[in-house]
Amino acid sequence: HTVKLYYDIVSPYSFIGFESLLRYRVVWPIDVILKPICLGGLFKDVGNTPPAKSCEAKATYMAREIEMISRHFGVPMNVPKNFTGHIMDNSTVDACRLIIATQRSDPDKAETVSRQLFSRFWIENLPVKSDDDLKKVRNLIALKYFANSQVLKKSLITNVAEMLDQVKAEEVKEELRRNTKEVQEMGAFGMPWITVTKSDGSGTEQYFGSDRLPIIGEFIGQSYHGPLRHLSLF
Repeated sequence: HTVKLYYDIVSPYSFIGFESLLRYRVVWPIDVILKPICLGGLFKDVGNTPPAKSCEAKATYMAREIEMISRHFGVPMNVPKNFTGHIMDNSTVDACRLIIATQRSDPDKAETVSRQLFSRFWIENLPVKSDDDLKKVRNLIALKYFANSQVLKKSLITNVAEMLDQVKAEEVKEELRRNTKEVQEMGAFGMPWITVTKSDGSGTEQYFGSDRLPIIGEFIGQSYHGPLRHLSLF
């Protein structure tokens, strides 16, 4: 069965969806394909509003819910005090382009780079901003790409400079736009978005959210076994 995960590093629920699907790859006959997108672009195109911005009560609840979900799945996310600001003020566009650049040049490392980016943003609460964002802070001009270069080094990728140059390549930018358009045309309005196609080609279903594993299991004839915390890499 083929599972496509559409996600953006800025989405905490994408982090849970990413980790849970990769765990279930161990116990279910599924291939997981990673499809980074630009969530901000998707929101703009479909006329949606980031949930943390649309309603103060919703943002307050989201922060509590993320703590509960991360505890349940054994993913040690830390919800920053300025939760809404962390999401709204930190660009993740280049982070998602970085994943695509990795997929193109060193595909075996794409999962690790994704996990490092998620971890930096949602566990360490550090930015994964673009070089343009860093340039706004005059004292950090010399540290262009600093954050993402550290991610690449932790992911055991040696051609760091070359990889970071690819982030600005037009073909990488275009693939991110294409992924975003692709999921938009499916009817997506938020992340994560998951598509599952049966191995015999008899059907495809689409799901929004990180808590759809029991339904996915039923669709492909597999049992749900909970969060599989024993398979956590944290």
